[in-house]
Amino acid sequence: MREARSLGATDARSVKLLARPGMGWCQGRMCGYAVACLAGEDPAAPRRPIAQPIRLGDLAGLEHPLRKDDRDDP
Repeated sequence: MREARSLGATDARSVKLLARPGMGWCQGRMCGYAVACLAGEDPAAPRRPIAQPIRLGDLAGLEHPLRKDDRDDP
């Protein structure tokens, strides 16, 4: 990040192009906020969360397509 800034990067996009943060599997969902802050920008709100919590009771109540007792076949 420091080297990218010394090369003239003035915003998160140019830092990304020079130093390649946010180019991994998560596509910046983990480091995007930090990169924007370090680049001196106002970080944007995340577009969508990576995961959302779910209660175990809700998960247990889901019908499973392979469960034999849920099928109408004898």
